[in-house]
Amino acid sequence: MPKIPQEYLSIRYEEDFGFSAVDEVELKQVTDTNTLETKVIRETVSSSSEAVTRLEHKVDSILQLYEDGKLGLEAERAELLATTSGKLKELEQIIMPLLINLMKTPDKEYIYWPNRKDKIQEQVDKILAITRG
Repeated sequence: MPKIPQEYLSIRYEEDFGFSAVDEVELKQVTDTNTLETKVIRETVSSSSEAVTRLEHKVDSILQLYEDGKLGLEAERAELLATTSGKLKELEQIIMPLLINLMKTPDKEYIYWPNRKDKIQEQVDKILAITRG
């Protein structure tokens, strides 16, 4: 063993270059622990990466729906407008024949309307089905 001057043996250095001496048993323990920690870190990073990838795909899908106009306030507005327009058209088709038939004979003072209660109830039921579902 080389001779080290006494002045250097008694001084404690802050900088130890990051290594220490170990025997074979200690080396196996340190290596196994580091290998296990590395494996756990690798698995954690891998599963986190997969989760982030899945999340990115979901966000991309939502953004695509939004860009296609199938999501958001504009999409809801368009759907509501289409539904309302359809219902109004159905109501129009129920009411207009009655009004047109009433206009066909403006010179006649009386209207002959047998079974009107049943006919009117039928139209009321249709209208309620449209407006109230």
